[in-house]
Amino acid sequence: MIKKCLIVIGGGAAGFFCAVNAARLNPLLEVVILEKSNKLLSKVKVSGGGRCNVSHACYSIADMIKKYPRGSSFLKKAFHHFFTTDTITWFKERGVILKTEPDGRMFPVTDNSQTIIDCLVKEANKYGVEIMMNKEVKQLEIDEQSEDKKFKLHFLDESILQADYICIASGGYPKTIQYSWLKNTEHGIEDPVPSLFTFNMPGNPVTALMGVSVGNVTVKIVGSKLAEDGPLLITHWGMSGPAVLKLSAWGAKELAQQNYHFSILVNWIPGLNENSLR
Repeated sequence: MIKKCLIVIGGGAAGFFCAVNAARLNPLLEVVILEKSNKLLSKVKVSGGGRCNVSHACYSIADMIKKYPRGSSFLKKAFHHFFTTDTITWFKERGVILKTEPDGRMFPVTDNSQTIIDCLVKEANKYGVEIMMNKEVKQLEIDEQSEDKKFKLHFLDESILQADYICIASGGYPKTIQYSWLKNTEHGIEDPVPSLFTFNMPGNPVTALMGVSVGNVTVKIVGSKLAEDGPLLITHWGMSGPAVLKLSAWGAKELAQQNYHFSILVNWIPGLNENSLR
């Protein structure tokens, strides 16, 4: 029997997880991972300060989707197929135990991201996943000449591969033009905008307090409904910390439309009115 071929574009966490599970669930499938650089799982290596923040201890789908600024309907369906408990079980079955920290973040008990990398690479070897490095796709198209209309991948080194199935796990790009290699697939592509960014406040007197952090504040974008609570850090360029980062994520599109020129209000003592403060 001739094997069908799945090519996974991207040698990061998503690409590896897709590849190893596809190969495990379908032994008749040839699976190939393409990585454009000479490094695999590089972001896994540095995530969580080198400890790898694998998941979050939230066991309610309804609660979890509220944590995502966009795509809640898609995520709800996806989480019904594979959720936090499935993640914990998947790694446990492969000898990797996860622990939960007080803030809900989950790490391997080794506190070492290499544990996760070794697990994924071991699974790839176990199920015969082929890994090709320094293979950057410059064009993806459907081969109309082939009998079953396979995908044809063109690479920067002028080589060509064919595949029956494609999984794109290449991560995000900052500019729409960087998705041009996908234009022949007829997929819709949203214009990318920054998310999870700090606030640059050049010349603002508050920067003189750089290094000061406040445990809990409320930050609001003036003229909008955008507001977030959480810790805040004053930096030499403006403001950062969880409250600011969450606000930038939820307001990614709205702030981009304002060309990132906006005013904020910071309530340094949320929960207190004037009388209780006095």
